[in-house]
Amino acid sequence: MAKNFELEKKWDRVYQKYKGKRLSVWRENASPFFTNKIDYFKHLGLKKVLDAGCGDGRNLVEFAKAGFQVTGIDISEEALNRCRKNCKKFRNVKLQKMELEKPDFKAGSFDAVICDFVMAHMEKPEKIIRNFHKLLKKDGYALIEFTSVYDPLCSSGKKIGKHEYLQGGFYLRFYTIEQMEKLMKKFTILGIDSVSYTDPNHGSGYNRKKRHNHHSYFVMAKK
Repeated sequence: MAKNFELEKKWDRVYQKYKGKRLSVWRENASPFFTNKIDYFKHLGLKKVLDAGCGDGRNLVEFAKAGFQVTGIDISEEALNRCRKNCKKFRNVKLQKMELEKPDFKAGSFDAVICDFVMAHMEKPEKIIRNFHKLLKKDGYALIEFTSVYDPLCSSGKKIGKHEYLQGGFYLRFYTIEQMEKLMKKFTILGIDSVSYTDPNHGSGYNRKKRHNHHSYFVMAKK
């Protein structure tokens, strides 16, 4: 419990110390990989979406605009406070403070799970992915971002495991495609996008304080 409290306060500081004018600490706009699936999900008749580690809601807001019933969970109350401000006009949004390792939902609660730049900080990714599988309905979809080993900051900081590092006090894990396939073995992987992009300054509370290049794998999978 002490470790979880420490993590919560660490992420609270990230959101408290950000002084920029963007709506989001991370980027102004939602990730295209997620928003590009909105029309397809509507076509399939999907309704309930879980944003796992929603942060301040830049992806969540776009799904809410499209009419989905969106639930956002995060360990940081400060993140959720910012998210509440960003989506206050939507009645189809529920926000809850919750750990991804211990989601308090019934099995089969959601049609889709989205998870952006969260797996990079998860020390037990196997448990998180199992939880996603459990929470999805039959034929539900998972859209997940994994920071890749081709990220420029991979190998930076104190090495604590294979592709695992401590950087500026934050745990970061980088993934190969083979590692992702092993993690997602209960799912049917429909596609993996290899994406390079540039992130802005995230504020003084996070380890990536300057504008920087970034590389990720984005996975679309089906239960």
